[in-house]
Amino acid sequence: MAPWLSERMPSCLFYEKTGLLCSGCGTTRAALALNDGDWFGAIRNNVLFVSGLGLGGIWIVVSAAREKFPGVKGFRFFRFRLWLLWWILGILVVFTLLRNIPEMDFLRPVSQ
Repeated sequence: MAPWLSERMPSCLFYEKTGLLCSGCGTTRAALALNDGDWFGAIRNNVLFVSGLGLGGIWIVVSAAREKFPGVKGFRFFRFRLWLLWWILGILVVFTLLRNIPEMDFLRPVSQ
């Protein structure tokens, strides 16, 4: 990462106030690592962000295919439902809790 950029990145308000990592900590570093083509570095900084990008990409492709071919029934699973928001919220909370447990330090972002 460029040194001038790390000086200008905002710090996490949740981390500053509580000393705990939120589910978004390391997302900017993960995005910058993806921009450089460093998949391992991106996953190391925020595995949830990288997997969310992959799942979001699959969702977009399937949604586009469903629009193009409305008769195909196999795409019904990917339709948006309210329960999906609850699952996402639950995953964010569990990920936040897990990355703050000392034994789960592999979920913590790489410190700069």
